[in-house]
Amino acid sequence: MTITGRLTDFDPARGARVALPVADPQDSAPSEAVSSGGRFKLWEIGGGFHCSILGTCLATPDLMALARKLRLTPPAHSTDYEIHGYFVQQSTQEGPVARALQRLLDHRYEGALRRVARLAEPPALDGLWQEFKASGRIAGGYWALLSHRHVPQDLRARVFGEVHMMSHLQGSAVRDHAARLDQLERDNAELRDRLTRATRSAQEAQAGVEERDRRIARLSELLSAAEAAATRPEASRTPATGLERKLAKRERSLAGARTRARGLEVEVEQLNRQLALLHRQRRPESDRAPAAEPATPTLPPRIPGGACRLLYVGGRPGLLPHLRDVAERRQASLLHHDGGKEETLQRIDDLVEGVDAVLCPVDCVSHSACLRVKHLCQRLDKPFLPLKSASRSCFARALLELGLKPAPAADGGGRVLAV
Repeated sequence: MTITGRLTDFDPARGARVALPVADPQDSAPSEAVSSGGRFKLWEIGGGFHCSILGTCLATPDLMALARKLRLTPPAHSTDYEIHGYFVQQSTQEGPVARALQRLLDHRYEGALRRVARLAEPPALDGLWQEFKASGRIAGGYWALLSHRHVPQDLRARVFGEVHMMSHLQGSAVRDHAARLDQLERDNAELRDRLTRATRSAQEAQAGVEERDRRIARLSELLSAAEAAATRPEASRTPATGLERKLAKRERSLAGARTRARGLEVEVEQLNRQLALLHRQRRPESDRAPAAEPATPTLPPRIPGGACRLLYVGGRPGLLPHLRDVAERRQASLLHHDGGKEETLQRIDDLVEGVDAVLCPVDCVSHSACLRVKHLCQRLDKPFLPLKSASRSCFARALLELGLKPAPAADGGGRVLAV
């Protein structure tokens, strides 16, 4: 059988039909108005059930598949309602479309049709309908009950009413579902946006952690290299760059030059004193001016029996007790300043003002401390004796140059002030 034609607008409420499909001449044989079996054909069911049957038992994709099988071409942009309306109109009269719908419904719901056919009593049929509803097989039960002739009319009407109300409930559920779906889509979009921001923040944090780890690794390498260099002997350490080598060489040269300069200053002071002594010895006694100023440093006048206060800048801490002992035997008290190792250089100013003379071993004191003491003594007009070494013998000779000789053993010493 070949069916040609087009699906067109059809509204069951208005009964409007336009350009219905045309059947083949060979399919136009008359058929019986009512079938002689125990079931109604689809086109034999009256009472306006066709819209409910097709809407409940067949979905729009089923109708479109049947239209392709029958080679029906729906108009462009046809809606689901228009396609449904066309098949509802065709199901009310016997024809190729109605027979195809009958075969599709009977094949799909064959099990429900057999179960309804085996029951004859209305209570049993009603119980079977309740079972169909409870199990969700409403479409099969609906088609089986409406198409069997032995089903009571009141049961058929009640089943139709329940399915009709279900369609309304389904419409309300569809609306609720649509609203819920729209809300879920908005929530999903918001969650995706938050997830994107969180992912971006996590990536930035991960990048920061990786950068921190790289910096830690670099610092660990530098620390390991520094520790390894610190554990090597001094002779085996080599500067990393030519600039560092030059700087280390210049610093060593500067330190040596400063040491030599301090030694030369001591020698100059000693030579000056020796030269002055030679000049006095070579001149006749009558030519010596009584008011001539001696080159050797002299101490200021003291109260008879009073102690002389001396300041010793620099030197070796282990020799200090011996130096104090030498000073005490000469009725002198010895103050000490470490030359800036732990004490501040500014404290030298206060100490110099309160002493009678200052002694400074140039081999065990910083150059800056030695120059500071020298300038202060020149400004305050106090004796300043640079010592060639920090030894005890050199210190004793310097005290002799200042005119401090050991006191008689009977009276002993002066005071020792710890600074």
